[in-house]
Amino acid sequence: MRTTAGLLRRQWPSLLCGAVLWFTAFGVGWLNAPTDASALTRVRQDGDWELFQSILLRNVGVSGALFLGIVTAGLATVPVALVTGALAGHSWGQAAPALGGEGVVRHLLPHMPLELTAVAVAAGAGLVPLVTWARSGLGRPVGRTEWWSQIVDAARLWAVSLAGLVVAAGVETWVST
Repeated sequence: MRTTAGLLRRQWPSLLCGAVLWFTAFGVGWLNAPTDASALTRVRQDGDWELFQSILLRNVGVSGALFLGIVTAGLATVPVALVTGALAGHSWGQAAPALGGEGVVRHLLPHMPLELTAVAVAAGAGLVPLVTWARSGLGRPVGRTEWWSQIVDAARLWAVSLAGLVVAAGVETWVST
């Protein structure tokens, strides 16, 4: 039986690549966000199931797009990670000055670490085939059994990502709002 610890041990290179790719794009987006927040407004939302569903669906959509890179052997995950990471970083970088220090602590920090980590795990899951191929020597064909094992690992990583996104959406809905 495969354990989560074994999964992380086997797929740490994919997770590392996904995290570096997504967080680098996030950082670039954040650093390039406008510092003038005067044009931004924040609409106060009450935490309810509709808000929870909206947050969860948006985040699962990003996570799914990153994970579905496995269909293209991981290649599609790269541009999706760059675009979604940069857009998220830009949005959050723009929101931070508008919220101020206290607002960031109250409205971003409760859910931000888990949400961003879960999305980075989805990027790692989408990169599993590409990283597996690269680690195998770039030219050596990967056998069907090994390939299927990697796809199962990628799906399990995505399941971890989804679990994290459910919790993060709950925290964002009922704690951060």
